[in-house]
Amino acid sequence: METKFNLSQVLSLCFICLASFVFSQEATNSNSVGDIVYEEYRQSGIKSAMEKYRDLKANNSDQYKFNEWELNRIGYLVMENDGDMEAAEKIFKLNMEEYPDAANPHDSYADYFIKKGDKEAAREHLEKAVSMAENSTREDEKELMKMSKAKLAKIENKHRKLDFLMGEWNVTGTSFAEGIGSGVFTGRDEYVQNEDENMIMINHLNQRGEVMGKRIMVYDAVEDKYDVAYININTPMGIRTTSLKLKELGNETYELIELENDQDGDDKKMRHELKKNPDGSLNWVVYESEPDKEDWKKMYAMDMSRNNP
Repeated sequence: METKFNLSQVLSLCFICLASFVFSQEATNSNSVGDIVYEEYRQSGIKSAMEKYRDLKANNSDQYKFNEWELNRIGYLVMENDGDMEAAEKIFKLNMEEYPDAANPHDSYADYFIKKGDKEAAREHLEKAVSMAENSTREDEKELMKMSKAKLAKIENKHRKLDFLMGEWNVTGTSFAEGIGSGVFTGRDEYVQNEDENMIMINHLNQRGEVMGKRIMVYDAVEDKYDVAYININTPMGIRTTSLKLKELGNETYELIELENDQDGDDKKMRHELKKNPDGSLNWVVYESEPDKEDWKKMYAMDMSRNNP
């Protein structure tokens, strides 16, 4: 049977792995307070487990490891393995109380709200986690910040701003040289998304339905851009990689700034303008500029209409 993970589950596993990394960097002559407290929870419930934690910290702090990662790990185990949301919330709240200057407890509490479906509360704690991590000198918090930004982007649906492209399109394209149309072709584009909706896969087909090129766009939540890989079937150039930064201009118009490092090491910059029309069609125009210049020259234009077999 195929196993599928959603983004929340994957990021939860990342946190457990990151916590393991942090533990490995510490002295190994201390016992894990998390193991003791979690076992107490399994046997006697959350109230007894929290009393056990406080007692060990007050009377045996030299024998156990105490940090936000220990409580963080317990919270995820209780939430994911035991499905006890009420107990998990108590652990995550305790973690914020115990470590008020740490970003991770807020990120973990946000995961609790994501699982509950409370996006507004999750956003509040993710923004807090990002703000604290940005001002931190700790390497583990710098790594955590990337995951916090990814979850924040997911909540805000930033990765779905190009959803209107999904499906099949009939394409009529015109290339330009010195502002004059120099060639016309027709074909078809297919846009599909992966299950997590953070990757767009595009097939560019000719009139005969043959794939002439493939493009993969993956949303980078940390940089708020798309990383793009393009393969042209007819040229031996390998894979061309670029990045796309999206901006909404209003009136159903979008701007995509594309940056590419060409084979000579020079940055190549292109500007895409997409216009959504009332009938569902699109106009897509591509402009190019010289490095470090903004004198845009029209290079390509496409008229796109929905392909409805």
